[in-house]
Amino acid sequence: MPGVLPVTECEARAVLGKRARLSNKGDYGYIGLIGGSAEYAGAARLAYTASAAMRSGAGVTRLIVPDVIMQAVFPYMNECTLKFLPSNYFGCLRYEKSLLDEATSNLKAIGAGMGLGQKGDNRELIEYLFSKDVPLVLDADALNTIAKYPELLEKRRSGKVVLTPHPGEFSRLSGLSVSEILSDPARHAAEYASRHALTVLLKGADTFVSDGQRTYVNSRGTPGMATAGSGDVLTGIITALAARNTDLTLVAAVGAFVAGIAGEAAAKEYGVTGMISPDTVKYIAYAIKEITGE
Repeated sequence: MPGVLPVTECEARAVLGKRARLSNKGDYGYIGLIGGSAEYAGAARLAYTASAAMRSGAGVTRLIVPDVIMQAVFPYMNECTLKFLPSNYFGCLRYEKSLLDEATSNLKAIGAGMGLGQKGDNRELIEYLFSKDVPLVLDADALNTIAKYPELLEKRRSGKVVLTPHPGEFSRLSGLSVSEILSDPARHAAEYASRHALTVLLKGADTFVSDGQRTYVNSRGTPGMATAGSGDVLTGIITALAARNTDLTLVAAVGAFVAGIAGEAAAKEYGVTGMISPDTVKYIAYAIKEITGE
């Protein structure tokens, strides 16, 4: 496709980088992942997102969730740390700036939106995140909130934002029908990204990533990744890579590339029908090893 470039292994290796012998976890980024609610507790899925980030090389992953799902999250905790925010009557996140300040302090990148629901203080949360000068990876209910309050995009402190919609979410963001989007996904992703000065990762059998100037396509992956939680896994990968790279468009494209290779490997073990999103997480380290030659 003219004007649309595949991710090369050389680009992927540059983004993934190498571990220095004399280094520590702080050298590879503290990241935060904000999500969850009583209705969409998804504790295991949140943990998979965190595991995906750790498998992608994050130094420390901080999971930030409403306190109402505290007990649900604990059994799934692995190497990540945990912060709780207050919840409202509906079991969704309640905005409290001082606690968000504490929860997001010293983070190098933040991913948000997984399972937030739509009955919490999402508008205040997104506006708060847009006030921070760190890379943001926004998915799921974060995207639905922006679609509902598009003026939030004008309140950003920086352009360090990656939106990761599937076609339905992108339809709500752009006002285009799904059929229009699918007729030319690369162009529509590029136009939206250019209009709002951010990066769009438009998911699909082929995933298109654009900042309006460059557009990448990722064709790696498998139909087995069309399952609940695959987007959460991708958010974890991209957030981890965003903590230690400045080119967010390339970071998002490489994230999709890594997820695709991991998904293909998972499908070889489990088959495309039976695989689930944690199977992809299991093979992220394999995908990175294949790319970097470690």
